[in-house]
Amino acid sequence: MAPEAVADQSPPVEVPRRSSAGTSVRIRRLLRQIRKSILGAGVGEPRTPAELTRSASEVVLLSRFYYLFLAFMVGTSRYPFGDAYSGGPPTAPLWPIRLLEQLAGTAWLRHELALMAAGLLFALGAAASPRLFILRFGAFLHLMLHVAIRNSYGSINHGVHVLLLVGFALLFLPGRQSDLRAGRSNVRACLTTLWLAQSVILLTYTLSGVWKIWYGRLELFSSDALTRILLDRSLAEADESPMLLPFVAQRDWLGQSMWWLTLYIEIFALLVVFRPHLHRPIGAVLMMFHITSNLLMGITFNLNIVMVGLFLLLSPLAPARFSLSGTVRSLPIVGIPFRLMKRRQQSQQPRHTERVWLVYDGECPMCNNYAQYLRLQQSVGEFVLVDARQGGPIVDEVRGLPHDLNDGMVVKIGDRFFVGHEALRVLALLAEDRGAFSKFNRLAFRSPLIARLTYPLMRGGRWVLLKLKGVERIDS
Repeated sequence: MAPEAVADQSPPVEVPRRSSAGTSVRIRRLLRQIRKSILGAGVGEPRTPAELTRSASEVVLLSRFYYLFLAFMVGTSRYPFGDAYSGGPPTAPLWPIRLLEQLAGTAWLRHELALMAAGLLFALGAAASPRLFILRFGAFLHLMLHVAIRNSYGSINHGVHVLLLVGFALLFLPGRQSDLRAGRSNVRACLTTLWLAQSVILLTYTLSGVWKIWYGRLELFSSDALTRILLDRSLAEADESPMLLPFVAQRDWLGQSMWWLTLYIEIFALLVVFRPHLHRPIGAVLMMFHITSNLLMGITFNLNIVMVGLFLLLSPLAPARFSLSGTVRSLPIVGIPFRLMKRRQQSQQPRHTERVWLVYDGECPMCNNYAQYLRLQQSVGEFVLVDARQGGPIVDEVRGLPHDLNDGMVVKIGDRFFVGHEALRVLALLAEDRGAFSKFNRLAFRSPLIARLTYPLMRGGRWVLLKLKGVERIDS
């Protein structure tokens, strides 16, 4: 019988909806939230499509530098392929080496020049054409074999792991696409690749911080924890002590401050991915951290310095201009009170309006300069300056208020009027957060108390300037 007939004769049966559909919706929603947080968290102004496209092209440029650096490593370092079995087989071969031993034996390891040439060609090819997956995969495979053979003798060297992890992240770099819809997907894929590269770099620091807490336990609260570590290090390397070790070991307060700062940065390092304001500052701090570790304990992580510099210090998602307030607000835990303060200020800020009028005395040099230097274009639809001495409809409205124009400026927003120190504070709240004058204006007059105390001095200065110029009072 045909299925249609069965459907006509049988009562409808409700098929339970699979939970996988709801799971996929939740996953897509989570990915959308992550992408939104990556592109917009902590950024003062929204990113335009042109800016996102430019950031995606910068990701491709960073990948070129990565593969150029990898080619430099291959060309200048003697990879231990050919000498691997000179003193006997690896005592603890990792799975890539063990797999190749089963498939191709060990003869391939003796062709060191051929292996180095292949790795160099793949790295240079990926630097020239980073969009070709086969070149990126060849460079990654060569690097993975190098790391595997290097760590197949019973001890693990973590110094090269960050280079390998970033190479894995760059495997997801998309190919070149031309049409508009594919171009948008291409931009998202490039930015997601950058996010993945930053994540694998910063995850190593978070894991290091977790390991310190788990291994240290109660030692974390000891005032001389780092000092004892440094003393143990100095005993182990008695012949050649690092430059800063004696200086820090004799000062417990300095060692403890460095210890807690290191734990704070490492524990919360992974959160930096979602806070673009922290990309460059934390990148610079991590680079200084490795340089200090070398001078303090003789521990070198040169590859980490290069990777942090490429993908954090030069992050395309970081704001174009450094903002101290944005950086402080983005800090984990420490920035919470500053974020609450910012939200409170935004709640007190007047709503966006189509037009704002400022009525001032055009003969007063101080008032005139203040009005001309104000920047409100981004926060209001239109900013109109009105000279009270020229008259006009707005001046007539102000004359109807219980306010003398000689007592100070007036701001009109919608149907509301703000006079004197209230007008000064409203203009400070509406001012843009760029430019030295606007930043000073916001900082100085957004507080009601400061505006109330400062405005009489400004009014007195206006009166003195008008007297010196011989200008009469405004006819009210």
